[in-house]
Amino acid sequence: MADRVAVFNDGRIVQVGTPQDIYDRPRTRFVADFVGSSNVLGPELTARLGGAGGWASLRPEAVRLVAPEAARIAGTVASVRYLGAATRITVTVGGASLAALLPMGGSVPAPDTEVGLDWDGAALHPMEAG
Repeated sequence: MADRVAVFNDGRIVQVGTPQDIYDRPRTRFVADFVGSSNVLGPELTARLGGAGGWASLRPEAVRLVAPEAARIAGTVASVRYLGAATRITVTVGGASLAALLPMGGSVPAPDTEVGLDWDGAALHPMEAG
């Protein structure tokens, strides 16, 4: 892989950076969707989670399960997908869905289970609206 990558949209460069920068810190919703699998959070949910109230990205591997009473936000497990080295769960949170990537060997909640979600504050990455 290259040490610098450019992401184009409609023939225009929308972000240039290292693969890790683009993956961890997408500048726009387009880049987050292009890279794939990121939680793209709308302004309302971002504000509820302590962000600035704009669009934000939250990588599923940054999300961890905690007890609902100790969580930034709690929700209900909507789906569980075994991926080999990890399990991806989708949690419904007040009309939105958040994905978490759980490492192999850990506890995996069943669908319809209430869970808490938490992450380091720096993992909630603000994005431009475009």
